[in-house]
Amino acid sequence: MRNVSRFSLGVDIGGTFTDVVVLSDSGEIVTGKSATTPHALAEGVLDALADAASAMDMSREELLSATDLVKHGSTVATNALITRQGVPVGLITTRGFEDTPLIMRAVGRVDGLPEDEVRHVAAVTKPAPLVSRNRIRGVRERISAGGEIVVPLNTEDVRRAARELIEVERVEGLAVSLLQSWANPVHERAVREILETTYGRDRIHLSFGSELSSVAGEYARTNTALANAFVGPIVERYLGDLTSRLEAAGFAGRLLIMQGNGGLAAPAQATPISTLQSGPAGGMIAAAHAGERLGHERVITTDMGGTSFDVGLVDSGYWRYAEEPIFERLRILQPIIDIRSIGAGGGTIARVDPSTGRLLVGPESAGASPGPVCYGAGGIEPTVTDCDLVLGLIDPDYFLGGRRSLDPEAARRAIDQRLAQPLGMGIEEASAGVMRIVNSQMSDLIRREVVKSGHHPEEFVLYAFGGAGPVHAVGYARDLGIRSIHVFPTSAVFSAFGIAMADLVHTRVATRSLPLPVDPEVLNSDLQEMEELLAGVLREDGFSRDPEFRRYLTMRFRRQTQGEEVELPWSRFDPQCVAELERLFVRRYAELYGAGVAYAEAGIDIGAVRVDAIGRVDRPALPPHQPVGDNAEVACKGSRRAYLDGDWIETRIYDQGRLATGMRLAGPAIVESPFTTVVLPPGSRAEVDAFESLVIVP
Repeated sequence: MRNVSRFSLGVDIGGTFTDVVVLSDSGEIVTGKSATTPHALAEGVLDALADAASAMDMSREELLSATDLVKHGSTVATNALITRQGVPVGLITTRGFEDTPLIMRAVGRVDGLPEDEVRHVAAVTKPAPLVSRNRIRGVRERISAGGEIVVPLNTEDVRRAARELIEVERVEGLAVSLLQSWANPVHERAVREILETTYGRDRIHLSFGSELSSVAGEYARTNTALANAFVGPIVERYLGDLTSRLEAAGFAGRLLIMQGNGGLAAPAQATPISTLQSGPAGGMIAAAHAGERLGHERVITTDMGGTSFDVGLVDSGYWRYAEEPIFERLRILQPIIDIRSIGAGGGTIARVDPSTGRLLVGPESAGASPGPVCYGAGGIEPTVTDCDLVLGLIDPDYFLGGRRSLDPEAARRAIDQRLAQPLGMGIEEASAGVMRIVNSQMSDLIRREVVKSGHHPEEFVLYAFGGAGPVHAVGYARDLGIRSIHVFPTSAVFSAFGIAMADLVHTRVATRSLPLPVDPEVLNSDLQEMEELLAGVLREDGFSRDPEFRRYLTMRFRRQTQGEEVELPWSRFDPQCVAELERLFVRRYAELYGAGVAYAEAGIDIGAVRVDAIGRVDRPALPPHQPVGDNAEVACKGSRRAYLDGDWIETRIYDQGRLATGMRLAGPAIVESPFTTVVLPPGSRAEVDAFESLVIVP
C-alpha cells in the first residue's frame, strides 16, 4: 500500500484490546490490534498503529506522516468513572439544594443495578456520589422554571465558596449547577466570569451544568457537571500526551475525538463527558453505514468484546439517544446513543456460587490484565474464552493471527478445579454450560431492547462484531428466532471501523413545555437558534461546508411522565405542519405500544426539542466484488474436533481471508481470521456477499 498517498485512521480503546482501522483514499482497509495498556493508554494506541503499519510494510512513522485524520474513540472518561479515579471535585449550587447529589431521586437507590440485585431490597444501597458533602457549597440565587430572576446572585457567596473549595479543599475540578439554569443560564455565566477572573482559565477545571445540558432535571444535570469535572483533567492530560506522542512519531494531520452521540468533534469542542460510550458509538455508526449500503431497515448491533456485550438498534438508518443514560449508577444528561451493556465478554469470569451450587457467568471480567487463564499472564479464574478454547472453537496457535499462543491445558485445569468438579460434571459439559448461559444472557438483553422498541427480534437483521461476537452469534440468534446474521471483514474491529467512517456531529437538546396546538413561530425560533449555534460549533471544528440537520420533538400525552421522540420531516413549521404533529405522534405511539392505545383526547404536549448538526467528512468508496463461484474449498485449511451441540464433531476450518464473493459453506464449520472466529454449528449455513461479509442463516 505504499503507492497510496493518504490515510485516515479510526482508533478504539477497548477494555481488553486497542483497535486501529486504516482507510486509504482508494478504499483499501487495513486493521491493527494490540493489548490495551490500562495505566498508559497511549502505549496501546501506538502499539496498534505499529501493528497496522507492519501489515502495510510500513513503519509507524511512515504511516502517521501519510495520515490526514486520526479519529479517536476513548475509554478514558469511562474508566475514570468506573474505577472512581478522577480528580477531587467541588460543587457550587443553589443554597438549600446542597444535598441533591446525596439524596438523588427515588430511583437512585436502584439505578444501574441488574434485576437480580434489585430484588434483594435489604442489600441495595445508594451509589457513592462523586463529591463529598464537605466539598459542596450553596450560594444565594434563584431562577424560576420560566427563566425569570427571582433572587439575584450573591457574588460574595460565590467568592467565598470558591476560596474554600479551591484554596482550602484543594479541589482540581469544580462543578457549578444552579437550580433552573437550563431555563436561564445568566447566573452560571456570572459565576464563570468571577472564577475565571479570580483564578484564571488554567488553574482548575470548570464544569457548568447549563453548558452541558439545557434539559430540566436538577439531579441528573448536577451529576453531569460533577462527572465532567471529575474526569475532565484526566481526559485532557491523556489527549495532551497522545497528541504529543503522535506528533513526535510524525503525525501532522488533525486529531478528532469520537463522542457518545455518534459523531466526531475537535478536541476543543468535545467535552470530557461527551466521550462516554464513544467506542460502542463507533459500532453503531458502522452498522448504520452497512445497513444503508445493504438495504437493511432494522438492524440489531451486537458487540461482544473482551469485557462486555453491547446491544443497540438501528431503525431506518438512525438510532435513539438514551433519555437519561446511567453510568456507574449515576444518571446524567448527555446526548448519548442508547446502547445497553452487560458483563458478558470473552474475559467474563465463570464461577460456582458456594451457597447455591449454581453455575454463574459474569459480570466480573478478567480484563486485559491478567486476562483469561489461557493467556498465561496470571489469571486463575476460568472465563468464557477459556471455555471456547477447551471446546475447540478457538485455535490456540492462531489467536491474534498467531501472535499469541494460548494454553488449553491451563484452561482445562482451571475449568476442572473451579467449575467441573464442584458441579460434578465433565470439563466439556461445564464449558458448554458456560457457553449456554452467556448466550442466554445475551439473547435476553437483545429481546428486552427489541420488545421495548415495539418490534419482534425476527423483524431485524443481526450484525455480530467484536472479537468474541462471531463465536457466539449463532447461539444467541437461534434463541431469538433471527433469520440472518452478518459478520463483516472488519467485525473484529468494527467500532474502530465506524469511528474511521464517522462524520462530525454536534447535538443540542432543550426542555420545553408546549401544549398542542402551538404557534409555529415558537418552534421555528427554537430550531433557528439551535441550528445557528450548532453551525457555529462546526465552524470552530474547522468544518467549512453547510451542515446537515436532523430535527426531533419529544412528545407525550398530557399528564404522562415519559415522552417519545418523533423525527420531523420538515425544516420549519407552518400551521399545517403543526396540525400534522398529532398524527405523527399517534402513529409513532401505536408502533411502540400497539394499535388503539393512543389517547389523543387527553391532549398532547411537547417536552423537548433536539437538533443534530452533521458535518459530512469525505470517506473512501468501498466497491462491491464480483462473484467467483460458490465452492469454498479453496479457503479450507484443514479440520479439528469441536464440541458442538453436545458432542465432539470433526469440523472443517476455513480462512476468512481466502473466502470470496459467492462462496458458500455449511455447518459444522469454523471460519478464522487473525482477530476473530466465526462458528457455524450443524444446521447453519453461510454465503459470502458482494462486500465479502459472511451472511449466516442460523
